[in-house]
Amino acid sequence: MGSKVSVSSSSSIFVWISKIPWMLLIVAFLLGTEYLQIPLEGTVGYIFISMAVVILFIEMLKAGDVSAFAFLMDLFWAVFAVILATALMSYLWFVEDRAPSFFHWIGFAIIIADALLNPFNAFRTALRNFDVAG
Repeated sequence: MGSKVSVSSSSSIFVWISKIPWMLLIVAFLLGTEYLQIPLEGTVGYIFISMAVVILFIEMLKAGDVSAFAFLMDLFWAVFAVILATALMSYLWFVEDRAPSFFHWIGFAIIIADALLNPFNAFRTALRNFDVAG
């Protein structure tokens, strides 16, 4: 007599978005502009900043209600992005013998902000879910 009703709390687009390590796109953009020798001044730099802010927002949304494995993977990709960004900045400074541009520093700051704020956001959400005063 009963019928099966399945209720999905997350849409398929959110599941798709939550599986991608978005911060690596910032590093890929910076590496691509270095490899192709595209200057970051002007429109390209402003597109980069806009993209980086949107990616930071997406990453903050991803850090909400997550499982333990998803949190561990998010943390892994955040640390990996910090390592790659540090390697790029070191390469520019020591090998290429030139100072990183303002846009490099903004990208690095957003990657560091992601690595610091997302674990805090996940912890805060876990406390809220367990109804623990934070």
